Amino acid sequence: MHIGHEFTTTYVMEDGGGLKNLEAIVKEKDLGVHVTRDLKSEEQCTQSARKAQAVLGMVKRHFKELDKDDFMVIYN
Repeated sequence: MHIGHEFTTTYVMEDGGGLKNLEAIVKEKDLGVHVTRDLKSEEQCTQSARKAQAVLGMVKRHFKELDKDDFMVIYN
């Protein structure tokens, strides 16, 4: 992944005696962190919020009556 300018630069890598062009990508996920070409955190925040909402929805579906103490047991 190339970060920075928008020039049409091509990068190549030697592969067993031949050259192989490296592809340009817009976003990448590495070690659970989403990185985009422009280094904005919008994708990371969106994915984290989506996952949190999914977990909260699952808790609401499976526990009809949940008080503060029960929630803390599940949270920890």
